[in-house]
Amino acid sequence: MLHYWIRKKVHWSDTDAAGIAWFPNYFGWFEDAEEELYIALVGRTRQSLLDELGFGMPRVEAAAKYKAPVRAGQLIRVGIACTLENPRRLRHDFEMRFDDTNTLLAEGFVRVACVSSSTFSPRDLPAEVVQMVAA
Repeated sequence: MLHYWIRKKVHWSDTDAAGIAWFPNYFGWFEDAEEELYIALVGRTRQSLLDELGFGMPRVEAAAKYKAPVRAGQLIRVGIACTLENPRRLRHDFEMRFDDTNTLLAEGFVRVACVSSSTFSPRDLPAEVVQMVAA
């Protein structure tokens, strides 16, 4: 499975009282990778695509496994790989690694549904998104 990678620096504000990255931040970093993927492959932000085509992408399932601690000042890479599960659902698989050693820090996934913005009823993913996943 191919991943699209971004780099992030872990900041002091990302850590908890023990000095380790606070666990919910991993999901935010996963979202950052997804946003950058849209810009790289579609040429614009995810939100502009959602607004123009009148659809939403609610998360219907999310999971993460934490493998090693991450501390402030460390440089990490976050990778995303997308799979079309069916015409109305995507799965984004994530890996997080230290940039210098490639050590696996965390892995996870989110399942994303597609709904109409106006009715919140299920609908097929737009062709632009399907093409992005196929790339």
